[in-house]
Amino acid sequence: MLALVITGPPGAGKSEVAAALHDSLGDAGEDAALVEVDELERSRPPIDRERSLGHLRMLADSYREIGTPLLIITATLEDDAHREAALAAAGAERTLLVRLEADPETLRDRILAREPPGWEGLPELLNVSRALASSMPEALRRVDLVLSTEGEQPGAVAERIGAELPRGPGA
Repeated sequence: MLALVITGPPGAGKSEVAAALHDSLGDAGEDAALVEVDELERSRPPIDRERSLGHLRMLADSYREIGTPLLIITATLEDDAHREAALAAAGAERTLLVRLEADPETLRDRILAREPPGWEGLPELLNVSRALASSMPEALRRVDLVLSTEGEQPGAVAERIGAELPRGPGA
């Protein structure tokens, strides 16, 4: 199994790009599954990283068991240790790690457009997004591909990622 991990700060477009890629692969007759780790953490109270990565491990094992060749994973990986834990949880034979980025003001605008205005977690999410936008390039060192989503449609970014995926026998 190949694990394609798409990361970036909140608002970078991970979910939309992953969904566009998953849909385009499906349209082309290619099998793939999509797991959004940030959604696995959506709980009140929030679950911790170890538990969410346990959920990822369980799902990856299940998809591997049924022969899914590509697992698309979205996750907000904060640093190298988080990356290593997520890749271990995926348990894939091969990985491709893509970091999405955009201007911090664009991230802010995207978050404000998608989240409910009165949501109590909004200020913290905005702060985390800005902090990760500046820290990720240094804290997350081993990345295979960095793509800007600034002014780009999710489908166009997905197409660029798709071009990097290994194809054919033994891929």
